Amino acid sequence: MGLFRRGSTSSDGSSDLEFDDDLEVDAGIAEEVGPLGPTGRPLHPVGAYFEAAFRRFGVNFGGYLLIAAISGLPLLGVKVVVSGTAISGLVAGLLYAAAFALGNFMVLTLATMLVVGSLRGRLGSVLITGVVTVAIGTLLIWLLHLVAIVFYPLLAFPSIIVASGDGRGFDSIWQGMRMTVRWFKRTYACVLGLAIVIAAVAVGFGILLTPLGSFLQQQVTFAITTIIVWPVAALVFRNLYGDVTGRLVINDSPKENERRKEIIKRRRAKAKRNRERIKKVTGEE
Repeated sequence: MGLFRRGSTSSDGSSDLEFDDDLEVDAGIAEEVGPLGPTGRPLHPVGAYFEAAFRRFGVNFGGYLLIAAISGLPLLGVKVVVSGTAISGLVAGLLYAAAFALGNFMVLTLATMLVVGSLRGRLGSVLITGVVTVAIGTLLIWLLHLVAIVFYPLLAFPSIIVASGDGRGFDSIWQGMRMTVRWFKRTYACVLGLAIVIAAVAVGFGILLTPLGSFLQQQVTFAITTIIVWPVAALVFRNLYGDVTGRLVINDSPKENERRKEIIKRRRAKAKRNRERIKKVTGEE
């Protein structure tokens, strides 16, 4: 499925990842081994989650924009209702927060469904998880506004877990909390990256749309930022979840293998030069 493929492990817990024989390195020049996942497979760097997310988003740009647009319909509905009625600012803010939390849950669930297939047989669990996470998300967004992104993993993981069929109802919420704690550094490195992406997209489009006027500029910038960031955030945390569980593995980019070979080739050349210099200094032949 695009940038993902199902991972499998052998009976001894080893990974099914294979490397070319050409990638063997001389003694003392081995590649650094990063943190290991539960299956013993080295985890990808956090940057790989974003690289894979943007690449996947670009490959299926129209599809993910459609998912974001559909998920944004509750926000549009609230906008129409609030504009046509005399609802107080307090109630309007609560409705906007609820619509935003619902839209985010929809994006996370649909983005995960693209990998795992149909949600048939899991709709009840998805509904329970959705009600709880949307309720919590509504309160967080309503009370904290942009600061609510700090709690994003607690809402994202349960949605991905239940859509993947790895948890049912309230169990998926508990699993999401445990996963956030267990992979705290990795999770909040992703949150920091998302905050940077949000700021970059919002500022960029804000400057680009300056001619529209202050109010319209804010509205359009918010809409564009949401439509872009929602799928990217869902893909990043889908990548993170797949990597740390070993269920889904991020495929290397087309040139990753060549890049790795080039790095090792340079290391070998450097090691050879160092050996030659040592021989000259010591007088060895």
